[in-house]
Amino acid sequence: MNSIGWWLEVILAFGFMVFIHEGGHYLLCRFFSVDVEEFALGFGPILVSRKWGKTLYSVRAFPLGGFCKPKGGDLSGETADKMYEKPPEPGDFLFAAWWKRVFIFLAGPGMNYLSAFAILFLLFWCVGEKTPIEDPVLGFVPPQSMADQSGFRKGDKILKVDGQPVTNLYTVLDLVSEKLEKNPKQGVPLSIERKGKALELTFQGDLQKPDAELGLYALIPPIIGSVPFSSPAMKAGLKEGDKVLTVDGTKVSEWMELAFLIHNSKSDEVKMDVSRDGKSYPIILKKIYDGTGKHIGISPIDPQRFDVKKLGFGEAFMSAGRKITSTCGLYLGALWEMVTGKISLKDSIGGPVTIMRLMYQRASLGLIEFCNIVSFISLVLCIMNLLPIPVVDGGQIVLCVVEGLKRKPVSVRIQMAYQQVGFFLLVGLMALAVVMDFWNIYLEKFHNQIH
Repeated sequence: MNSIGWWLEVILAFGFMVFIHEGGHYLLCRFFSVDVEEFALGFGPILVSRKWGKTLYSVRAFPLGGFCKPKGGDLSGETADKMYEKPPEPGDFLFAAWWKRVFIFLAGPGMNYLSAFAILFLLFWCVGEKTPIEDPVLGFVPPQSMADQSGFRKGDKILKVDGQPVTNLYTVLDLVSEKLEKNPKQGVPLSIERKGKALELTFQGDLQKPDAELGLYALIPPIIGSVPFSSPAMKAGLKEGDKVLTVDGTKVSEWMELAFLIHNSKSDEVKMDVSRDGKSYPIILKKIYDGTGKHIGISPIDPQRFDVKKLGFGEAFMSAGRKITSTCGLYLGALWEMVTGKISLKDSIGGPVTIMRLMYQRASLGLIEFCNIVSFISLVLCIMNLLPIPVVDGGQIVLCVVEGLKRKPVSVRIQMAYQQVGFFLLVGLMALAVVMDFWNIYLEKFHNQIH
Protein backbone atom coordinates (compact mmCIF):
# COMPACT_ATOMS: atom_id res chain seq x y z
CA MET A 1 0.00 0.00 0.00
CA ASN A 2 1.28 3.49 -0.84
CA SER A 3 1.31 6.61 1.32
CA ILE A 4 -2.12 7.75 0.07
CA GLY A 5 -3.60 4.46 1.22
CA TRP A 6 -1.97 4.79 4.63
CA TRP A 7 -3.31 8.33 5.06
CA LEU A 8 -6.76 7.09 4.06
CA GLU A 9 -6.48 4.39 6.73
CA VAL A 10 -5.55 7.02 9.31
CA ILE A 11 -8.46 9.33 8.44
CA LEU A 12 -10.97 6.46 8.45
CA ALA A 13 -9.64 5.13 11.77
CA PHE A 14 -9.77 8.56 13.40
CA GLY A 15 -13.30 9.05 12.09
CA PHE A 16 -14.23 5.62 13.44
CA MET A 17 -13.01 6.47 16.95
CA VAL A 18 -15.00 9.72 16.98
CA PHE A 19 -18.07 8.01 15.51
CA ILE A 20 -17.93 5.32 18.19
CA HIS A 21 -17.62 7.94 20.97
CA GLU A 22 -20.45 10.16 19.76
CA GLY A 23 -22.49 7.09 18.85
CA GLY A 24 -22.39 6.05 22.51
CA HIS A 25 -23.89 9.40 23.55
CA TYR A 26 -26.49 9.12 20.78
CA LEU A 27 -27.63 5.61 21.71
CA LEU A 28 -28.05 6.46 25.39
CA CYS A 29 -29.93 9.67 24.51
CA ARG A 30 -32.38 7.64 22.47
CA PHE A 31 -32.60 4.95 25.17
CA PHE A 32 -33.55 7.56 27.81
CA SER A 33 -35.97 9.38 25.45
CA VAL A 34 -33.73 12.42 24.97
CA ASP A 35 -34.16 13.90 21.49
CA VAL A 36 -31.02 14.50 19.43
CA GLU A 37 -31.03 17.62 17.26
CA GLU A 38 -27.90 16.72 15.26
CA PHE A 39 -25.46 13.85 15.02
CA ALA A 40 -22.37 14.97 13.10
CA LEU A 41 -19.14 13.34 12.00
CA GLY A 42 -16.47 16.03 11.67
CA PHE A 43 -16.48 19.78 12.16
CA GLY A 44 -16.87 22.77 9.87
CA PRO A 45 -19.15 23.19 6.84
CA ILE A 46 -21.72 20.47 6.19
CA LEU A 47 -20.84 18.29 3.19
CA VAL A 48 -23.76 15.87 3.32
CA SER A 49 -26.82 15.89 5.57
CA ARG A 50 -30.20 14.27 5.92
CA LYS A 51 -32.93 14.52 8.52
CA TRP A 52 -34.60 11.39 9.82
CA GLY A 53 -37.25 11.93 12.43
CA LYS A 54 -36.14 14.65 14.83
CA THR A 55 -32.41 14.26 14.13
CA LEU A 56 -30.22 15.85 11.46
CA TYR A 57 -27.41 13.48 10.46
CA SER A 58 -24.44 15.22 8.85
CA VAL A 59 -20.90 14.70 7.56
CA ARG A 60 -18.77 17.82 7.84
CA ALA A 61 -15.63 19.02 6.11
CA PHE A 62 -12.99 18.30 8.76
CA PRO A 63 -12.97 14.65 9.96
CA LEU A 64 -10.95 15.27 13.16
CA GLY A 65 -13.92 15.29 15.50
CA GLY A 66 -17.69 15.20 15.66
CA PHE A 67 -20.58 15.79 18.02
CA CYS A 68 -23.95 14.60 19.25
CA LYS A 69 -26.20 17.57 20.10
CA PRO A 70 -29.12 16.69 22.38
CA LYS A 71 -32.24 18.82 22.43
CA GLY A 72 -31.78 21.72 24.84
CA GLY A 73 -27.99 21.32 24.67
CA ASP A 74 -25.42 20.44 27.31
CA LEU A 75 -22.52 22.42 28.70
CA SER A 76 -20.12 21.09 26.09
CA GLY A 77 -21.90 23.17 23.47
CA GLU A 78 -24.31 25.55 25.23
CA THR A 79 -23.99 28.12 27.99
CA ALA A 80 -25.75 27.40 31.27
CA ASP A 81 -27.91 30.52 31.12
CA LYS A 82 -29.22 29.51 27.69
CA MET A 83 -29.95 25.96 28.84
CA TYR A 84 -31.90 27.14 31.89
CA GLU A 85 -33.71 30.13 30.31
CA LYS A 86 -36.91 28.06 30.13
CA PRO A 87 -38.20 25.01 32.04
CA PRO A 88 -37.12 21.75 30.36
CA GLU A 89 -39.72 19.92 28.28
CA PRO A 90 -40.08 16.19 27.57
CA GLY A 91 -37.30 15.23 25.16
CA ASP A 92 -34.92 17.92 26.46
CA PHE A 93 -31.58 16.84 27.85
CA LEU A 94 -32.27 18.58 31.18
CA PHE A 95 -35.66 16.86 31.46
CA ALA A 96 -33.84 13.54 31.98
CA ALA A 97 -32.99 12.64 35.59
CA TRP A 98 -29.44 13.43 36.73
CA TRP A 99 -28.45 9.75 36.83
CA LYS A 100 -29.66 9.23 33.26
CA ARG A 101 -27.47 12.14 32.15
CA VAL A 102 -24.52 10.50 33.95
CA PHE A 103 -25.01 7.36 31.86
CA ILE A 104 -25.34 9.44 28.68
CA PHE A 105 -21.99 11.11 29.41
CA LEU A 106 -20.37 7.78 30.35
CA ALA A 107 -21.54 6.15 27.13
CA GLY A 108 -19.04 8.00 24.90
CA PRO A 109 -15.87 7.03 26.80
CA GLY A 110 -17.43 3.62 27.44
CA MET A 111 -17.74 2.97 23.71
CA ASN A 112 -14.11 4.01 23.21
CA TYR A 113 -13.08 1.52 25.90
CA LEU A 114 -15.16 -1.27 24.37
CA SER A 115 -13.87 -0.51 20.86
CA ALA A 116 -10.25 -0.57 22.10
CA PHE A 117 -10.91 -3.97 23.67
CA ALA A 118 -12.80 -5.26 20.62
CA ILE A 119 -10.00 -4.25 18.22
CA LEU A 120 -7.40 -6.15 20.23
CA PHE A 121 -9.68 -9.15 20.76
CA LEU A 122 -10.49 -9.46 17.04
CA LEU A 123 -6.83 -8.89 16.16
CA PHE A 124 -5.64 -11.71 18.46
CA TRP A 125 -8.49 -14.05 17.45
CA CYS A 126 -8.69 -13.45 13.68
CA VAL A 127 -5.17 -12.33 12.72
CA GLY A 128 -2.94 -13.37 15.60
CA GLU A 129 -0.54 -12.10 18.21
CA LYS A 130 2.87 -11.05 16.93
CA THR A 131 5.76 -12.71 18.75
CA PRO A 132 9.36 -11.85 17.76
CA ILE A 133 11.88 -14.59 17.10
CA GLU A 134 15.53 -14.22 18.15
CA ASP A 135 18.23 -16.87 18.33
CA PRO A 136 18.81 -17.85 21.99
CA VAL A 137 22.32 -16.37 22.00
CA LEU A 138 23.03 -13.78 24.70
CA GLY A 139 24.28 -10.34 23.88
CA PHE A 140 25.41 -7.77 26.44
CA VAL A 141 24.82 -9.00 30.01
CA PRO A 142 24.30 -5.97 32.31
CA PRO A 143 26.47 -5.98 35.44
CA GLN A 144 24.56 -6.95 38.61
CA SER A 145 21.64 -8.34 36.62
CA MET A 146 20.27 -11.79 37.51
CA ALA A 147 21.99 -13.29 34.47
CA ASP A 148 25.33 -11.75 35.48
CA GLN A 149 25.06 -12.95 39.08
CA SER A 150 24.06 -16.43 37.86
CA GLY A 151 27.24 -16.70 35.77
CA PHE A 152 25.95 -16.06 32.25
CA ARG A 153 28.18 -14.29 29.72
CA LYS A 154 27.87 -12.64 26.32
CA GLY A 155 27.85 -15.25 23.54
CA ASP A 156 26.26 -18.02 25.63
CA LYS A 157 23.81 -20.07 23.58
CA ILE A 158 20.88 -21.37 25.60
CA LEU A 159 19.89 -24.89 24.58
CA LYS A 160 17.38 -25.96 27.25
CA VAL A 161 15.35 -24.42 30.07
CA ASP A 162 14.67 -26.94 32.84
CA GLY A 163 15.14 -29.75 30.32
CA GLN A 164 12.90 -28.17 27.65
CA PRO A 165 14.68 -27.46 24.31
CA VAL A 166 14.39 -23.85 23.13
CA THR A 167 15.08 -22.12 19.81
CA ASN A 168 13.77 -18.61 20.57
CA LEU A 169 15.20 -16.23 23.19
CA TYR A 170 11.69 -14.89 23.89
CA THR A 171 10.60 -18.42 24.81
CA VAL A 172 13.54 -18.50 27.23
CA LEU A 173 12.38 -15.22 28.82
CA ASP A 174 8.82 -16.50 29.23
CA LEU A 175 9.88 -19.83 30.72
CA VAL A 176 12.46 -18.37 33.11
CA SER A 177 10.08 -15.64 34.30
CA GLU A 178 7.24 -18.11 34.80
CA LYS A 179 9.35 -20.52 36.82
CA LEU A 180 10.97 -17.79 38.95
CA GLU A 181 7.56 -16.34 39.79
CA LYS A 182 6.36 -19.75 40.96
CA ASN A 183 9.44 -20.58 43.02
CA PRO A 184 12.10 -17.81 43.22
CA LYS A 185 14.23 -19.69 45.77
CA GLN A 186 14.64 -22.85 43.69
CA GLY A 187 16.17 -21.28 40.58
CA VAL A 188 15.89 -22.48 36.98
CA PRO A 189 18.40 -24.96 35.46
CA LEU A 190 19.62 -23.94 31.99
CA SER A 191 21.74 -25.94 29.56
CA ILE A 192 24.06 -23.69 27.55
CA GLU A 193 26.88 -23.83 25.06
CA ARG A 194 29.88 -21.56 25.66
CA LYS A 195 32.76 -21.51 23.20
CA GLY A 196 31.86 -25.00 21.97
CA LYS A 197 31.55 -26.50 25.48
CA ALA A 198 28.33 -27.65 27.15
CA LEU A 199 27.59 -26.18 30.59
CA GLU A 200 24.82 -26.42 33.16
CA LEU A 201 23.95 -23.20 35.04
CA THR A 202 21.18 -22.34 37.46
CA PHE A 203 19.41 -19.04 36.85
CA GLN A 204 18.60 -17.44 40.20
CA GLY A 205 16.98 -14.23 41.38
CA ASP A 206 13.83 -12.65 42.79
CA LEU A 207 11.62 -10.82 40.29
CA GLN A 208 9.74 -9.14 43.14
CA LYS A 209 12.74 -7.06 44.18
CA PRO A 210 12.82 -3.40 43.12
CA ASP A 211 14.74 -2.84 39.86
CA ALA A 212 14.94 -6.60 39.26
CA GLU A 213 16.44 -7.31 35.83
CA LEU A 214 16.72 -10.69 34.16
CA GLY A 215 19.60 -9.55 31.92
CA LEU A 216 18.80 -11.97 29.10
CA TYR A 217 19.15 -9.90 25.94
CA ALA A 218 19.69 -10.75 22.29
CA LEU A 219 22.64 -9.68 20.16
CA ILE A 220 21.13 -6.58 18.55
CA PRO A 221 23.25 -4.01 16.66
CA PRO A 222 23.21 -0.40 17.99
CA ILE A 223 21.08 0.78 15.08
CA ILE A 224 18.09 3.00 15.79
CA GLY A 225 14.80 1.44 14.76
CA SER A 226 12.34 4.17 15.78
CA VAL A 227 12.38 7.68 17.23
CA PRO A 228 9.16 8.86 18.98
CA PHE A 229 7.71 12.23 18.05
CA SER A 230 8.82 15.15 20.28
CA SER A 231 11.48 13.00 21.99
CA PRO A 232 14.94 14.44 22.71
CA ALA A 233 16.34 12.11 20.06
CA MET A 234 14.02 13.42 17.35
CA LYS A 235 14.67 17.04 18.32
CA ALA A 236 18.41 16.35 18.05
CA GLY A 237 17.94 14.98 14.54
CA LEU A 238 18.31 11.23 15.07
CA LYS A 239 16.50 9.06 12.55
CA GLU A 240 15.66 5.45 11.90
CA GLY A 241 18.73 3.64 10.59
CA ASP A 242 21.34 5.76 12.40
CA LYS A 243 24.07 3.70 14.02
CA VAL A 244 25.35 4.74 17.44
CA LEU A 245 29.14 4.51 17.67
CA THR A 246 29.90 5.89 21.14
CA VAL A 247 28.12 7.05 24.29
CA ASP A 248 30.02 9.55 26.44
CA GLY A 249 33.24 8.47 24.75
CA THR A 250 32.72 4.71 25.24
CA LYS A 251 32.49 2.60 22.08
CA VAL A 252 29.37 0.45 21.76
CA SER A 253 28.90 -2.68 19.68
CA GLU A 254 25.32 -3.68 20.51
CA TRP A 255 22.02 -2.23 21.62
CA MET A 256 21.85 -3.27 25.28
CA GLU A 257 25.34 -1.94 25.88
CA LEU A 258 24.14 1.37 24.44
CA ALA A 259 21.02 1.34 26.66
CA PHE A 260 23.09 0.50 29.74
CA LEU A 261 25.50 3.39 29.15
CA ILE A 262 22.69 5.90 28.60
CA HIS A 263 20.78 4.71 31.67
CA ASN A 264 23.89 4.89 33.85
CA SER A 265 25.36 8.11 32.48
CA LYS A 266 26.52 10.45 35.27
CA SER A 267 24.40 13.37 34.07
CA ASP A 268 21.22 13.94 32.08
CA GLU A 269 23.33 15.28 29.22
CA VAL A 270 24.43 12.47 26.92
CA LYS A 271 27.11 12.85 24.24
CA MET A 272 26.96 10.45 21.34
CA ASP A 273 28.65 9.81 18.02
CA VAL A 274 26.36 8.44 15.34
CA SER A 275 26.96 7.21 11.81
CA ARG A 276 24.69 8.03 8.87
CA ASP A 277 25.43 7.41 5.19
CA GLY A 278 29.07 6.63 5.98
CA LYS A 279 29.66 9.88 7.93
CA SER A 280 30.11 10.31 11.67
CA TYR A 281 28.28 13.08 13.58
CA PRO A 282 28.65 14.19 17.22
CA ILE A 283 25.39 15.10 18.97
CA ILE A 284 24.34 16.10 22.49
CA LEU A 285 21.00 15.08 24.00
CA LYS A 286 19.34 15.64 27.36
CA LYS A 287 17.41 12.81 28.99
CA ILE A 288 13.87 13.56 30.13
CA TYR A 289 11.60 11.71 32.54
CA ASP A 290 8.80 9.89 30.69
CA GLY A 291 6.95 8.20 33.56
CA THR A 292 9.20 5.14 33.82
CA GLY A 293 12.62 6.76 33.95
CA LYS A 294 14.89 9.23 32.19
CA HIS A 295 15.37 8.43 28.51
CA ILE A 296 16.30 10.07 25.22
CA GLY A 297 13.60 8.28 23.23
CA ILE A 298 15.08 5.69 20.88
CA SER A 299 14.20 2.06 20.21
CA PRO A 300 16.17 -0.75 18.51
CA ILE A 301 15.35 -2.17 15.12
CA ASP A 302 12.54 -4.71 15.21
CA PRO A 303 13.43 -8.39 14.97
CA GLN A 304 13.53 -9.54 11.37
CA ARG A 305 11.58 -12.70 12.14
CA PHE A 306 8.14 -12.98 13.72
CA ASP A 307 5.72 -15.70 14.62
CA VAL A 308 2.08 -14.65 14.22
CA LYS A 309 -0.07 -17.02 16.24
CA LYS A 310 -3.85 -16.98 16.23
CA LEU A 311 -5.31 -17.30 19.71
CA GLY A 312 -8.42 -19.21 20.69
CA PHE A 313 -11.58 -17.29 21.59
CA GLY A 314 -11.02 -17.44 25.37
CA GLU A 315 -7.27 -16.84 25.16
CA ALA A 316 -7.78 -13.86 22.83
CA PHE A 317 -10.39 -12.43 25.21
CA MET A 318 -8.06 -12.74 28.21
CA SER A 319 -5.02 -11.39 26.34
CA ALA A 320 -6.98 -8.34 25.16
CA GLY A 321 -8.19 -7.74 28.72
CA ARG A 322 -4.66 -7.96 30.14
CA LYS A 323 -3.26 -5.58 27.54
CA ILE A 324 -6.06 -3.03 28.07
CA THR A 325 -5.61 -3.16 31.85
CA SER A 326 -1.84 -2.78 31.57
CA THR A 327 -2.13 0.14 29.13
CA CYS A 328 -4.66 1.94 31.36
CA GLY A 329 -2.34 1.56 34.34
CA LEU A 330 0.69 2.89 32.47
CA TYR A 331 -1.21 5.84 30.99
CA LEU A 332 -2.86 6.84 34.27
CA GLY A 333 0.53 6.58 35.96
CA ALA A 334 2.04 8.89 33.35
CA LEU A 335 -0.83 11.37 33.82
CA TRP A 336 -0.21 11.40 37.56
CA GLU A 337 3.49 12.01 37.01
CA MET A 338 2.53 14.92 34.73
CA VAL A 339 0.13 16.40 37.32
CA THR A 340 2.75 16.14 40.07
CA GLY A 341 5.35 17.80 37.87
CA LYS A 342 7.67 14.82 37.44
CA ILE A 343 7.00 14.85 33.69
CA SER A 344 7.12 18.10 31.73
CA LEU A 345 3.74 18.95 30.21
CA LYS A 346 5.24 20.58 27.12
CA ASP A 347 7.48 17.55 26.52
CA SER A 348 4.56 15.12 26.82
CA ILE A 349 1.56 16.75 25.20
CA GLY A 350 0.69 15.98 21.60
CA GLY A 351 -1.99 17.43 19.37
CA PRO A 352 -3.77 16.20 16.24
CA VAL A 353 -0.65 16.52 14.09
CA THR A 354 1.35 14.24 16.39
CA ILE A 355 -1.52 11.75 16.62
CA MET A 356 -1.98 11.62 12.86
CA ARG A 357 1.76 11.25 12.25
CA LEU A 358 1.97 8.44 14.80
CA MET A 359 -1.00 6.64 13.23
CA TYR A 360 0.53 7.07 9.76
CA GLN A 361 3.83 5.64 10.97
CA ARG A 362 2.07 2.59 12.38
CA ALA A 363 -0.10 2.17 9.27
CA SER A 364 3.09 1.88 7.22
CA LEU A 365 4.25 -1.01 9.44
CA GLY A 366 1.26 -3.23 8.71
CA LEU A 367 -2.17 -4.19 9.99
CA ILE A 368 -1.10 -5.53 13.39
CA GLU A 369 0.87 -2.41 14.36
CA PHE A 370 -1.89 -0.13 13.05
CA CYS A 371 -4.63 -1.94 15.00
CA ASN A 372 -2.52 -1.71 18.15
CA ILE A 373 -2.09 2.07 17.86
CA VAL A 374 -5.79 2.63 17.01
CA SER A 375 -6.74 0.62 20.10
CA PHE A 376 -4.33 2.64 22.22
CA ILE A 377 -5.59 6.02 20.99
CA SER A 378 -9.21 4.95 21.49
CA LEU A 379 -8.32 4.02 25.06
CA VAL A 380 -6.60 7.40 25.55
CA LEU A 381 -9.77 9.14 24.32
CA CYS A 382 -11.74 7.18 26.90
CA ILE A 383 -9.45 8.16 29.78
CA MET A 384 -9.08 11.82 28.77
CA ASN A 385 -12.85 12.26 28.44
CA LEU A 386 -13.40 10.84 31.92
CA LEU A 387 -11.08 13.33 33.63
CA PRO A 388 -13.00 15.74 35.91
CA ILE A 389 -12.29 18.69 33.64
CA PRO A 390 -15.18 21.07 32.88
CA VAL A 391 -16.64 20.83 29.34
CA VAL A 392 -15.49 17.22 28.71
CA ASP A 393 -17.64 14.25 29.77
CA GLY A 394 -15.94 13.78 33.14
CA GLY A 395 -16.59 17.40 34.12
CA GLN A 396 -20.26 17.10 33.14
CA ILE A 397 -20.59 13.96 35.23
CA VAL A 398 -19.30 15.90 38.25
CA LEU A 399 -22.12 18.47 37.84
CA CYS A 400 -24.74 15.74 37.48
CA VAL A 401 -23.54 13.91 40.60
CA VAL A 402 -23.52 17.15 42.61
CA GLU A 403 -27.08 17.79 41.41
CA GLY A 404 -28.07 14.33 42.59
CA LEU A 405 -26.52 14.88 46.02
CA LYS A 406 -28.11 18.32 46.43
CA ARG A 407 -31.44 17.15 44.95
CA LYS A 408 -31.52 20.29 42.81
CA PRO A 409 -29.49 21.66 39.88
CA VAL A 410 -26.23 23.49 40.54
CA SER A 411 -26.83 27.24 40.33
CA VAL A 412 -26.51 28.82 36.90
CA ARG A 413 -23.85 31.21 38.21
CA ILE A 414 -21.64 28.34 39.40
CA GLN A 415 -22.24 26.38 36.19
CA MET A 416 -21.26 29.42 34.12
CA ALA A 417 -18.04 29.86 36.12
CA TYR A 418 -17.35 26.13 35.88
CA GLN A 419 -17.91 26.20 32.13
CA GLN A 420 -15.68 29.24 31.63
CA VAL A 421 -12.85 27.65 33.61
CA GLY A 422 -13.21 24.48 31.57
CA PHE A 423 -13.37 26.37 28.30
CA PHE A 424 -10.19 28.34 28.94
CA LEU A 425 -8.40 25.24 30.29
CA LEU A 426 -9.39 23.17 27.27
CA VAL A 427 -8.54 25.91 24.78
CA GLY A 428 -5.21 26.46 26.54
CA LEU A 429 -4.33 22.76 26.40
CA MET A 430 -5.39 22.50 22.76
CA ALA A 431 -3.39 25.59 21.86
CA LEU A 432 -0.34 24.23 23.67
CA ALA A 433 -0.74 20.88 21.90
CA VAL A 434 -0.95 22.47 18.46
CA VAL A 435 1.96 24.84 19.19
CA MET A 436 4.09 21.93 20.40
CA ASP A 437 3.17 19.93 17.28
CA PHE A 438 4.54 22.63 14.99
CA TRP A 439 7.43 23.49 17.34
CA ASN A 440 8.57 19.88 17.19
CA ILE A 441 8.39 19.98 13.39
CA TYR A 442 10.44 23.18 13.45
CA LEU A 443 13.05 21.59 15.73
CA GLU A 444 13.26 18.57 13.43
CA LYS A 445 13.81 20.75 10.37
CA PHE A 446 15.99 23.58 11.63
CA HIS A 447 17.62 22.54 14.93
CA ASN A 448 18.79 19.23 13.59
CA GLN A 449 22.32 18.53 14.90
CA ILE A 450 22.95 16.21 11.96
CA HIS A 451 23.29 18.01 8.63
